[in-house]
Amino acid sequence: MKRLQENRIDLINKYLQSSKLDPDLLPEILDHLACEAEERLWDGKPFEQIYDNILETADPQSLLNLSVDHKNLLAMKKSLNDIVFEGRNKLYGAYDLRKSYGQTIQRSVLMGVTLFLLLVMFPNLYARLVPESKPEDIAYIVEANPLNITPEMLPKPPVEDEVAPAPKTVRSLPPVVLPDEEVTIENLPPAIEELENAQPAEKTLDGMEEITIIIPPAPEAASSKPATAGLEPRKEEIFRSVEQAPQYKGGLAEMGAFLQKNLRYPSSAAQAEVQGKVFVEFTVASDGKIENVTAIKGIGFGCDEEAVRVVKLMKNWIPGKQAGVPVKVRFTLPIVFQLN
Repeated sequence: MKRLQENRIDLINKYLQSSKLDPDLLPEILDHLACEAEERLWDGKPFEQIYDNILETADPQSLLNLSVDHKNLLAMKKSLNDIVFEGRNKLYGAYDLRKSYGQTIQRSVLMGVTLFLLLVMFPNLYARLVPESKPEDIAYIVEANPLNITPEMLPKPPVEDEVAPAPKTVRSLPPVVLPDEEVTIENLPPAIEELENAQPAEKTLDGMEEITIIIPPAPEAASSKPATAGLEPRKEEIFRSVEQAPQYKGGLAEMGAFLQKNLRYPSSAAQAEVQGKVFVEFTVASDGKIENVTAIKGIGFGCDEEAVRVVKLMKNWIPGKQAGVPVKVRFTLPIVFQLN
């Protein structure tokens, strides 16, 4: 393709400048007319004819109209700030503040909406990033060590001897042979009427009449028969320490398997990463049943209630024995909650 020479481009440029074309519009019109001249040269037309056609098409009136339209278009694009500060010094901060006000509002709204969306979606994001713990991620440690607690022995109060009531007696001394000068009337034996309601003794006392002497029976051997009807049965004693401690059927291994199967780590404790021991105290009856289950020391977050619930699910234990006899035993079982 033929290229337009520099002198011809300068010729078109001088014509446009002489037509008082808007300087902002001059480069664009010059480029358009130069491209059109190149296309006509390619068609084989002489440059003089092409230049005459340019003068006819881009006459001064048409160029003036283009300049006016261009200025109107630029005026429409001007903002309110440019109109307010037209002809004034724009180097002060007021113009920059008013000019950047729209962008500042847009950034503020965008940041506010972003922050609100983050607050609304944070629980969902946290649940996806930190999933709940699975049963295989939880380890259980079972320690079954009985606690030996010796009860305080209170001294028995002393038993006061009961004083039996004194019977009524009449003085009656055995007869003694004395010389006549030493015999006194006081040593005379009592009359039969006096001995009807009294007993003979060394002194005369005003005691109780008609006393029957009761001999206490010999102590009977302990019997395992039930108590007589009408009497309250004796309450079974609860031991803290016995000769043979109660045991879970199957031993510690079976107890650990039972706890691992039935114990559920509370979700609140797992999310808070709470770990520790829960001490559960209960009574193993003489028939092996579990009674009075309670948590005496725990770690909270639902772990205490879960430990008590699982202990209540246990089957009968092997009861503890004292002197070979099954008895009630208060037992303490520590259960460890631990995350892997």
